[in-house]
Amino acid sequence: MKLDTKDFKRLQWAIAFLIALALIGGAAVWTTQQLKKSSERDFKQASAARVDIQGKLARAREEQAELRDKIGRFQALQRRGYIGPEQRLDWIEAIARIKAARRIFKLDFDFAPQRPVDSGILPGGAAAGGYEIMSSQMRLQIQLLHEGELLDFLAELRDAVRALIHIRSCTMERIAPGSAGRGSNAQLKAECTLEWITFREGK
Repeated sequence: MKLDTKDFKRLQWAIAFLIALALIGGAAVWTTQQLKKSSERDFKQASAARVDIQGKLARAREEQAELRDKIGRFQALQRRGYIGPEQRLDWIEAIARIKAARRIFKLDFDFAPQRPVDSGILPGGAAAGGYEIMSSQMRLQIQLLHEGELLDFLAELRDAVRALIHIRSCTMERIAPGSAGRGSNAQLKAECTLEWITFREGK
């Protein structure tokens, strides 16, 4: 079958229409691919943003729980009277009351001036937020009938005073017969170093 010039003229609009359809189809495919890539990119960005938000929310919850715990511990210290000026006179009176109530044979002590806690007690230093951790060191000499009396004395002392009592050192030895003192049945003597710890508002 032969096509002449008239046939080509009749077909040119059909050919042009087919070419236009091909171009439109190609453009549609390209547009679809671009939209797909854009959707995938938006989905990845949205997923990353969601993961980031979830991580921030989890960290915020952890920080909230940690803050609540710190507030609780701070309030407990406040209730026990550990925060503020040291109550040295109250401490001395408490020692005297316990000594009399327990009929301790002999008890001598002296307090050193208050100072920030040293690294031997708190390796991180004396700073605690807006507060400074202070300590008054006490040297204690006491005569006792048996070891349990010392433990009971220290336990009652801790409950009676407004300070955290840290036992830094304690040595105990038997008293030589006849050297305890007149009217005393003490069998042991102990020498202890105690740290009386309080929290002072930072300057």
